[in-house]
Amino acid sequence: MSDPVTVSVLTHRLEAIVQEMGEAMLRTAYSQILNSSRDFSTALCDAQARLIAQAEHVPIHVGAIPWAVESVRDAFKGRVRPGDVYLLNDPYHGNNHLPDLTAFVPVFVGDEVAFWSVNRAHQSDIGGSTHGAYNPGATACGSRRSSSTTRASCGTTCSG
Repeated sequence: MSDPVTVSVLTHRLEAIVQEMGEAMLRTAYSQILNSSRDFSTALCDAQARLIAQAEHVPIHVGAIPWAVESVRDAFKGRVRPGDVYLLNDPYHGNNHLPDLTAFVPVFVGDEVAFWSVNRAHQSDIGGSTHGAYNPGATACGSRRSSSTTRASCGTTCSG
């Protein structure tokens, strides 16, 4: 695919998709951190977890997204289905820090995952030993907040 016109069309289409993902986030977010401060990012990765498009939101969020996609893809290998949504906040598996939650939706072509749609967004408080996003007295990652990788399978209704 070295035809410059095709490359340009695909590049602009993928960029439009991640920009629209960001606009949907702004229109639907209840949190002021998301709809006013815009502390979130959207991206697309291919099936090999390579970053193929990112919106111009918070660049630091996007750097680790390929590792996060790889972590989720590998953790659920052979069990990824259409309608699945994955949630990750573990910094040891490609997340920035615990208050950033990353949602992944696999995009299928036929029976195969072709892309991963990714949204990483900051949360003001996700639990832990203190309120807010940071615990200055923490001596280990686990004492700051809980971290996890979760899958929810969604159809008409969500059944975790």
